[in-house]
Amino acid sequence: MTGWDLKPQGISHVLRTTGTTASHIEDHAKAFGKHLTSAASHAGTISAEGGGGEGSGKQQGGLVALALSQYAEHATKDLQFIAARAGKSLQGAVDATTAYLRGDEHMAREAQRRALAAPRVDMPGAGRA
Repeated sequence: MTGWDLKPQGISHVLRTTGTTASHIEDHAKAFGKHLTSAASHAGTISAEGGGGEGSGKQQGGLVALALSQYAEHATKDLQFIAARAGKSLQGAVDATTAYLRGDEHMAREAQRRALAAPRVDMPGAGRA
């Protein structure tokens, strides 16, 4: 086979260590969310549309809390994309290596091509009014 020079033991080691590191992304994302929630709740509040105190049905939140929630919404999408990208890349490496070791260079190339496509990340509640 031309164009490929794979060492399965080296690939296995890299996949293990990369997979371990990537698995921590979820833990970091959860901690990130907790810290932002805590920061927002301690940032003070302001009543939307004036005078709507506790239980009035009016939305409350401080300007800092609003900014943090908007930031968190965008950052969460980015973190989910990073985790999905890492998973897709790792799976692509496994699939391409497996195909190569079976002697199927065409399938190895196809697995590599599929892994390069951007992952699709579905956000719960995204796109709903």
